Amino acid sequence: MKMTWLALFVLTINGSLVAENSAEPSASPPTVRVAFWNVQWFPGRHPNASAIAERQQIAAVQRDMGAIDADVIGLEEARDFSKASLAIASRPGFKVDVCSNFPPREDQNVAQQVAIASRLAPISAWVEMWKYNGALLPPRGFAFAVYEVAPRHLLLIYALHLKSNRGEISEDEAIREESMRQLRAHIAAMNAAYGKLGTITWIVGGDFNTSPDDPRFAQEMTTRRLLADGFSWGWQNVPFSQRITLPADKFFPSACFDHIFFRNANLISARVIPTSKRSSDHRAIFGSFQLPR
Repeated sequence: MKMTWLALFVLTINGSLVAENSAEPSASPPTVRVAFWNVQWFPGRHPNASAIAERQQIAAVQRDMGAIDADVIGLEEARDFSKASLAIASRPGFKVDVCSNFPPREDQNVAQQVAIASRLAPISAWVEMWKYNGALLPPRGFAFAVYEVAPRHLLLIYALHLKSNRGEISEDEAIREESMRQLRAHIAAMNAAYGKLGTITWIVGGDFNTSPDDPRFAQEMTTRRLLADGFSWGWQNVPFSQRITLPADKFFPSACFDHIFFRNANLISARVIPTSKRSSDHRAIFGSFQLPR
């Protein structure tokens, strides 16, 4: 361990000064490991899944989850709190800190929720639905949690699942951009609230259904707004072939839709975790970060 040596001067009874050597450890910056995973209508991979399909996906997700060595895991498309707890059951010491209860879409009888699970003790955690802005109402919302990972050092985490690309592309982009406008307003409010308690590190992750360097979304500003606010992209300088989070199917080409954006931290490593197709159509993503002193 690296040590910092200090000379301490002690005043003795007769008034003379005596030098006394002591050693204090130089505190290392804390690190945090986070993961995000869209677990595809868990359990069952379909809104009307059979009991057999549910059991198969539960086994696959719990097997893959056991290999995700993270401190915090954001989940998308778990059906409710109990199902999110079932998904992380193979992670020792983990519990669900917050899970949404969003209403189903008009044509569905179950909903896709977002959750944050961890082995840490949250200071606070909640969810918010996106709000109407004129004719725009984005689906779902976000999960949010605050952790004190070191004295006076807070970790603020958002788990997102933004609008899919199953509609008109211009409308999908506008809806995602509206979600991001609301998220940025929340980030500003939380900065004002929690900044009084110490240093803040921010992590925003999940399924964005877009990417800052995908030519299909060249005009979309969703992720670019985060970058303009001083966030960094976890996949920066990572070749596309190494960050495919949604492999190609018969309808869509391969994509990198799952991301981690961070602020006030140093990225140690980021990678796609090769989770099984039996678990989800998305692969899990992982990032390791060194927090500032």
